[in-house]
Amino acid sequence: MKKMTWVVFACLVWTFSGCHKSDKQLMNKCFRVKILDEFCGTAVMQILDEDYYKFGVSGYQLGNISYDHVFTTELGCADMKTINTFSTSLKGLTLHVKILKQPVYDPACIRCAGVVPNAPNKWIPVQVSEPCD
Repeated sequence: MKKMTWVVFACLVWTFSGCHKSDKQLMNKCFRVKILDEFCGTAVMQILDEDYYKFGVSGYQLGNISYDHVFTTELGCADMKTINTFSTSLKGLTLHVKILKQPVYDPACIRCAGVVPNAPNKWIPVQVSEPCD
């Protein structure tokens, strides 16, 4: 009987531990976002992949619309080059990003110092990525 209880307990632990990916696992993969607003490389992004919703905040107001699962980030010159734009509006663009442990700054990258007004306080450093699984 003890053996059977132990086997059932082990199966339950194994079953439930496989349901949620850890933050560490998620940080090593890319996910889809939509740029809601952007100014001078500072962007407000909405997370489109459900596994990553917990990294964003809810209730961001843009116009008369409220958005959930959003965060603010800074797009570097390398990201802008990957996106292939330095002047076109990025609003509405959907792309893949990876979460970074810390922002990557390029001292040769010159941009204006403006920021998106009323951007969410949640700041996540990301890097534009190729689509991945």
